[in-house]
Amino acid sequence: MTSSAADGLARCATRIGRAVDSVLASLAGLEARAAVCWTAAGERGRRPTTADLALVRPDLQQLLREQGSRFLGAGVVAAPDALDDAPLHLEWWQRAGQDTLHRLRLALDPADDNFYDYTVMPWFAVPRDVGHGTVSGPYVDLTCANRYVLTFTRPLVTGGRFAGVVGADITLAAFEQLLVPPLKQLGADAVLVTGEGRILATNTPARTVGALAHDLLASSPAADRAAVPATAVDWTVIGVRPGAFAGDR
Repeated sequence: MTSSAADGLARCATRIGRAVDSVLASLAGLEARAAVCWTAAGERGRRPTTADLALVRPDLQQLLREQGSRFLGAGVVAAPDALDDAPLHLEWWQRAGQDTLHRLRLALDPADDNFYDYTVMPWFAVPRDVGHGTVSGPYVDLTCANRYVLTFTRPLVTGGRFAGVVGADITLAAFEQLLVPPLKQLGADAVLVTGEGRILATNTPARTVGALAHDLLASSPAADRAAVPATAVDWTVIGVRPGAFAGDR
């Protein structure tokens, strides 16, 4: 690959990184509003309650309205025992129609057969353990009508302590609108691949979004790839040479 082609891959990766950062940045207002719940409760000498956290609903619903159909859902997920009246809790709202929102309700009691332990999910564990935002997926989210989604989250830290995460679910199809234009401008076949080898976006019909490309991720030379410069993701833009997709069909 020529140096100009390599420069093109790097520019493409940079634009994709900016797209990732822009989504995470859109959650900053919700993060600040949630932090107020902990600060206000602390000033009263107590931990916040689920009722305190519910005060973020107007901001949360406004965020969903502003983002339109791009955000399927968004909310605040509390760390274990961060709230005074619930060991686990999430204030998460989803789009139920063009102008309708509803609160997501999950089984959060460990004794329940359908217990949903969000503390082990990457979208929660990475911000908690590493201290920065992350993007999980794509995966089929059953709570989002079986759609292929990405979950963007960033840590909520108050008083120097991890209190939970704020985040949003975005369909891969919606996020592709930010990913594909930089790929198309390359003028050559290329794909965007996650660290797990899943194709997120492509400008070539040789591979489809969601397919695996482990062989390509493992074997493409350094000159044919550019890492996306965003701390939240482990994604790579890879220039595709003829026959490069033979291994993972």
